Amino acid sequence: MKSELPKVMHEICAKPLVNYVVDASRLLAPKKIIVVIGRKRPQVKEILPKDVRVVYQEKPLGTADAVKAAQKEIPGNVEHVVVLYGDTPLIKEQTIRFLLDVHREKSASCTVLTTFLNHPRGYGRVLRNDAGQFVGIVEDKDASYQQKNIKEVNTGMYCFRKDDLCEALCHVKSLNASGEFYLTDVFGWLLKKNKRIEACVVDEPSEVLGVNSQKEFIEAAQIVRRRILEKHMENGVSIMDFSTVFIDETAQIGAGTKIFPLTFIEGDVIIGENCSIGPFCHLRQGARLGNKVSIGNFAEIKNSEVGEGTAMHHVGYLGDARVGRNVNIGAGMIVANFDGVKKNKTVIKDGAFIGSDSVLIAPVVIGKKAVVGAGSVVTRNHNVPDGATVVGVPARSIVESKKKKR
Repeated sequence: MKSELPKVMHEICAKPLVNYVVDASRLLAPKKIIVVIGRKRPQVKEILPKDVRVVYQEKPLGTADAVKAAQKEIPGNVEHVVVLYGDTPLIKEQTIRFLLDVHREKSASCTVLTTFLNHPRGYGRVLRNDAGQFVGIVEDKDASYQQKNIKEVNTGMYCFRKDDLCEALCHVKSLNASGEFYLTDVFGWLLKKNKRIEACVVDEPSEVLGVNSQKEFIEAAQIVRRRILEKHMENGVSIMDFSTVFIDETAQIGAGTKIFPLTFIEGDVIIGENCSIGPFCHLRQGARLGNKVSIGNFAEIKNSEVGEGTAMHHVGYLGDARVGRNVNIGAGMIVANFDGVKKNKTVIKDGAFIGSDSVLIAPVVIGKKAVVGAGSVVTRNHNVPDGATVVGVPARSIVESKKKKR
């Protein structure tokens, strides 16, 4: 990846690569999920879910050595072990279940998940005999010229009978070009012991491809983005343009909501039903929108609650705010929430009208059905009472202004 950040920590739609694999695995309700990481990558542990057991591979001595590091953490009452890779974020729960189901149905000692690639460079090739039976895997760097022409490749994902796996690991040697312990070498030992090895093919190659470069990262991100958009559309959300709408994995959007082009929805945003979002809109972490909210072009919302029926149609910023129901926020309104030290809270109550180009300097409260005139600056702690109208810089009540003139 040519990055100081460990590869599996790179995020697609605000979610690290490895957590896509962990979450897909969790849907099978395993007795335990074990993640093996290198000693030089301890920061990976911090981004993993708390229920995941982390073990360390002391030195990067290959895939068999990594599995061996996890061996002591495998529960004694487990019959089968699934081995996956943290850089395959596109793997689906259905595919892992397919691998496990085939393994159980065939009563196999090991089942290998394979796929076909037109350009298989870098991948281990699947070897079969004339009868089409699996006889082994050869790594790309160790493959002969004829073997390199094989299109069926090893995805690196397996299901083992636990007892056979643990015994086979004791017999793996580092007799290869890289001096590493390959997990694929367990197949030779299993076959010598007349153990049954099956191979099942996944139809969609992109689902099992690893991310090994920035180019492949972008390709994977595009597939994940499309899956997220399709999921929302299946739930009744209208998305006007797949190519320019970006929605993070953790966002929640209600049915009947329309998302217009060039809209970015980041983090754990929650959007209610029958809303209108965009175009050119940016909803950031912590945004919570009720039903029938309208957020228009060049509007940005962060860490704020917006009540039902509220409209913010053009150009504005809401940060660390709580906005009530049926509030009208005029074009160019800005909440100045940061005082240089901390983020302060702004409250805009039900039915308030905030004029264009106004500035609300937090902390401040705008009362129910209050009006802030266009171009006004409401300074910090100068709360506007329910039903009041304020104008000017700094904003003052119209009643107070009339008294001063007299």
